[in-house]
Parts: sequence; C-alpha cells; structure tokens
Amino acid sequence: MSTYYTLLTTLGAAALVNAQVAGTSVALTHIAIGDGGGAPVLPVETQTALVHEVHRVPITSVTQDASNPGWLVIEAVVPATVGGWTVRELGVIGNGVLIAAGNYPQTYKPILAEGTASDLLVRLIIETSNAAQVTLTLDPSVVVATNQAIVNAVAGYVKRAGDTMTGALTLSGPPTAPLHAATKGYVDQFAAQRARRFFHAGF
Repeated sequence: MSTYYTLLTTLGAAALVNAQVAGTSVALTHIAIGDGGGAPVLPVETQTALVHEVHRVPITSVTQDASNPGWLVIEAVVPATVGGWTVRELGVIGNGVLIAAGNYPQTYKPILAEGTASDLLVRLIIETSNAAQVTLTLDPSVVVATNQAIVNAVAGYVKRAGDTMTGALTLSGPPTAPLHAATKGYVDQFAAQRARRFFHAGF
C-alpha cells in the first residue's frame, strides 16, 4: 500500500450500499482536516472521526477520474485566513458521517500573523463502484476560488491598457461620448452625411 492513501470507512461503505439499495445518493459536504494529534496517521476503516480534527472546509469539487471511472477526486480549499497547525490527516464528510479517511504529507498551514499565508488546496481520491451514488452539496454562502481558477477565468479578457486583441469587436451601439468607439455602420453613415453636406454647399 502507498504511504499516503484514503479508505472508505465502515460508515462510508454502508452509506453507499444503502444509497444503492434505496436508489438515492450520498451528499458530500465537507473535508475535515486534522493534525493527527502531533503524529503521523494510518487510516483504518473503523474510524468514525479523525484522530484530531482542527478545521473543516466545504467541498468545492467532486469529479470522476477520466482514466478510472470508479475514482472520485474530491477537492477543497483551506483559506489563507485559517491555520497555525500541521495537516496530517483528511476526512470526507457526507450525510453527517465520516465517509472516507486519509493521511496526508505533513504540511504546515501558516496564518498571516506569522508573516506568511496562502490558500491550501487539499485533494482526496476515493474508490467507489458507482460514482452516481455520490453528489456534492454546496453551501451557497461560501464561495471559494483557487488562484489558478482566477487566472483561468480572467485569461480570456483584454486588459484595460497595453493589451492586444485579435478578431472582430462587436459594439452594442453608436457612440454616446467623444472617446467612445464607433461601429463601421456609424462611420459610414457619418461620412455619407458629410459628403451630402459638402455637395449641397456647392463645392
């Protein structure tokens, strides 16, 4: 077995079996984070809680692994505003119980008061025979984006200054102020009007 791994707990396996029998799903909500009580952790199926939970964050993503359909990749972001402890264990919370437990490479999570702070993306992979039995329940009051997600989101936008755009630019209408951009139709119409005035003036 790998040094770092994730196991479905007895409660988690039972929840998935019950969901399959009832034709329902298990709603995953949070990732629990623990420091292992100061020591490395070896997860076991009989766990009902982490050795020593220090924080809990809403799950931000549950995706099916492209190469292994039975693997679910579960992610959450620990914000820069929390920390002061070492991450050694993680747990997936769903239906109010510990669905899966895993150990984690020892990682200290600082807080800003210590002079440095950053978001921490945590990821677990759990194996299930039917990924359709698992759903993600999001808290609409919690909106978290990783730095990379923000970079990807703004990559397609043109900067306000010093940037270059290729392709067609579609304007919503004619200009309403001196420095507004003008459509080709507006320029053509304006040029035609000037030409008529020039003609009628007798030049």
